[in-house]
Amino acid sequence: MEALSRMKSKMNEVNYVENISQVLKVPLDEVHSYLLGKPFTDSRRGWYLMDVAQILKLLPSPPARLLDLGIGSGWTSKIFAQSGYSVVGLDIAPAMIDLAVINCRELANVDLYVCDYEAEISHGKFGCAVIYDALHHSTDEDRLLKNIYDSLEDGGVLITAEPGCGHSKTPEAVAAVRDYGTTERDMEFSLQKAVMKRAGFSQVRQFHRLSELPLEDVSTEAGSALQLQHYEALDFSTKKGGFTSLVVAIK
Repeated sequence: MEALSRMKSKMNEVNYVENISQVLKVPLDEVHSYLLGKPFTDSRRGWYLMDVAQILKLLPSPPARLLDLGIGSGWTSKIFAQSGYSVVGLDIAPAMIDLAVINCRELANVDLYVCDYEAEISHGKFGCAVIYDALHHSTDEDRLLKNIYDSLEDGGVLITAEPGCGHSKTPEAVAAVRDYGTTERDMEFSLQKAVMKRAGFSQVRQFHRLSELPLEDVSTEAGSALQLQHYEALDFSTKKGGFTSLVVAIK
């Protein structure tokens, strides 16, 4: 029963673009336009750009071969390639890779493939890998992280940005499972660390996800005090509650 559920969820990921059109009752061209415009067409554009900026600060310097997993319409792969990395981008949905090809058509240092990366990754060795908000959609995180580990060179770096405890019960996640049949799971640091260690990673580090830090006007004492409270709350929720974080694993 569980295997059947995982298979159904995976098929819903494969057909995700078409499912968006059907569920929202909007033309497929409109869905394509939104996805090709990400992150700028999304109301969370500021969060997305802050996340990617933080990831770029944590990655080894280019040039390096970078494995980008769960790329959707390819906007992260595009940014990484424009930053000087040699990028291989993977996604399980053929329609997403079609959009990613359009997104990255002017870049020679990007290769894009339809791939169930929980089954196998066979694109050579990489100096670094990124999973941006996609690990919590996996049905077999142990297999996925072992595949990534095997694809990294010695000393290679994996970076994840994932929601933590409580994510699967948020209204947005519940609605996604109901409407699209996708997998939505909690992916807190303690779980990621355990799976990464089982895969063979020697070091696993946790960082605050700074996009989740509210910003206050610190030109006033009241604003400065409130900003400090926000930071303390983020620090506590990251380390104690498993709210969300960026994770860096070293092979």
